[in-house]
Amino acid sequence: MSAPHLAFVLAAGQSKRMRSKTPKILHPCAGKPLLRWSLDAAIAAGARPVVVLSPEIEAAIREILPPGTAVAIQSTMRGTGDAVRVAVEASDARGGEVFVLYGDTPTLSPSTLERLRALRAERGAALALLTAKVGTENGYGRIVRDAAGDVQRIVEVRLATAEERQLPESNLGAYAIDLAWLRDAIARLAPNATGEVFFTDIVAVAIAAGKPVAAFCTPDPGEGMGVNTRVELAAAEMILRRRIREKLMLEGVTFHDPESTQVDDTVRVAADTVIERGCVLEGATVIGADTRVGPYSILRDTTVGARCIVEASVLEGATLEDDVRIGPFSHLRPGAYLEQGVGMGNFGEVKAARLRKGTKMHHFSYIGDADVGERVNIGAGTITMNYDGANKHRTTIGNDAFIGSDTLLRAPITIGEGAMTGAGAVVTKDVAPGMLAVGVPARSIKKAEKKIKT
Repeated sequence: MSAPHLAFVLAAGQSKRMRSKTPKILHPCAGKPLLRWSLDAAIAAGARPVVVLSPEIEAAIREILPPGTAVAIQSTMRGTGDAVRVAVEASDARGGEVFVLYGDTPTLSPSTLERLRALRAERGAALALLTAKVGTENGYGRIVRDAAGDVQRIVEVRLATAEERQLPESNLGAYAIDLAWLRDAIARLAPNATGEVFFTDIVAVAIAAGKPVAAFCTPDPGEGMGVNTRVELAAAEMILRRRIREKLMLEGVTFHDPESTQVDDTVRVAADTVIERGCVLEGATVIGADTRVGPYSILRDTTVGARCIVEASVLEGATLEDDVRIGPFSHLRPGAYLEQGVGMGNFGEVKAARLRKGTKMHHFSYIGDADVGERVNIGAGTITMNYDGANKHRTTIGNDAFIGSDTLLRAPITIGEGAMTGAGAVVTKDVAPGMLAVGVPARSIKKAEKKIKT
């Protein structure tokens, strides 16, 4: 049985350049905290994460860690080399592969980690590191190669000479390393002139021991970019959102004007769905096949079935079954559940209510804390008055009821199956099945006469 793969994720930095009271690695990026991108990449590459944290942020970070993630505490900030030492001491594994990466590199992909692992095996190297040619105006360590083109050392930019700063290749801070070798080598790292222990000095330790150091220079300059400021956070998010859209398009989703739409990594969209311009899809949103969303719709933690239309509307914590039509300018709030074939038009709002099959609510209405039956017509201006100033109350409307325009339903109340209300009725008492209620306050006056479509 092969030794387990580990990933040491360094996330104890103070991140002062973000100028935020929120720890940098908790800042959201394309739907997930920064740190989760690094952790999820490691897990997807087959590694079990060990995340290195400072005591000040440990409690907040633990809440977002995936199952199985181990935590190591770096009590004093003595540099990245010391952080790796802390991770090594926190792990019981003696051999196998370990990735070392930073918690603020959200664009690092699992395929790149796998490439590093394969390169190290191919070369028989003690470690393989990720590099890129990303210009000279950055804070990354510069790669110094020897005459044969192998990695000779990494120079931290703050310690680099003017000539070294102009070197085109930079270290992106991701490594694949022989863990057994690292356990011995980490003790050889010494503090430098700043008093810190830099993990980049591990290259010099390997070379001094006669160990080859491999490097994969990625052709994608956005791969593995670090985030230290909000400007860099925005740049990383742009890269991630482009990747998310491209992945969905390759899976059969159409985007009209893709750059205008934001999709979180946690969103799932089925094939043959069309996303129009200006949409925002967030959280645990799931969209079925052959659906059209937008233009200018916001879906947050919402489930949408197949063959639906959601136009210029806001849906939060809602569920739509198949063949539902929403909008324009509708608002579904948490707990809204629309069954198959429901139609909801402009300027309608539904909250904590279920509208059953075939019900129509075409415009200017509010339905909250209600259970609405099948094939109900909800006329323009209908309001369920669900709040009495202290408590919320439920409204129940039976199948095939007809709610006239501008009807006010004071909850708790029940409108029976096949019942009707007249325009402008203020209904304060239950209406029996099949009865017509009119007036202010409304009273039942006769059997309802159902209109026949001609």
